[in-house]
Amino acid sequence: MKMSYRDKCILVALVFIITVLVGGLTIIKSSVEKLQTTTVTYKQKLQEEADVKAKLATKDDLEQQIEDTYKECKKLGEFFLPEMKTYQIDQYVSAYFKGDPEAEGEENEPLEIKTMSIEEASAEDIEFYTYELFNVEYELGTASDLNEARLHAMKGNTEYAVATSDPEQLVVSVVSVGVYGDSFDKYLKVCDKIDEDPKSIVLRALAKEEADEEAEDTFTIYVYQLSDIQKPKY
Repeated sequence: MKMSYRDKCILVALVFIITVLVGGLTIIKSSVEKLQTTTVTYKQKLQEEADVKAKLATKDDLEQQIEDTYKECKKLGEFFLPEMKTYQIDQYVSAYFKGDPEAEGEENEPLEIKTMSIEEASAEDIEFYTYELFNVEYELGTASDLNEARLHAMKGNTEYAVATSDPEQLVVSVVSVGVYGDSFDKYLKVCDKIDEDPKSIVLRALAKEEADEEAEDTFTIYVYQLSDIQKPKY
């Protein structure tokens, strides 16, 4: 069937109107979705702004907490010797063998150092250790524990012995000091000096030869070191 010119005009007009309506609805729908997305983003940004303002409000408290933590760590770090060069370790360890000229007695005389070797510094794990009390169980001991003090002590040591974190590391230098065979009282005096030193230095071994006075007895000393803790910058 042939369409008249009038019908064609009406059809074209309808198609145009439908196209405009569909396009308009698509644009409106896209705009609404974009508005919804923008609204959600805006609310998220408002929340982020509120969180930042809340954190800024605690800035002074955080700085004080950091300062307190730094001071605490600094105080704990005072136990450890600072990282030292080889000649500084030599000077530090040699001082134990110089004796005490102001004190009387053979044990206060200096020890002659024959050799000294210092191994290259390396990192070493600081392992956990425990000292166990009441580790012997026996029937009369259990019977006499009327207030369960022994039982609680054993339980406490067992709980303490469980390490919950990995060991930390320190720099350690191993120093071997060879001395001529000498008075054992002098050796004990050196041991006492090392033990009384409040810093992180440990006598790990003392090998004494019994051959003759020219034999070389050896002190093995571990010098633990920690880098200086820097103050944080804000």
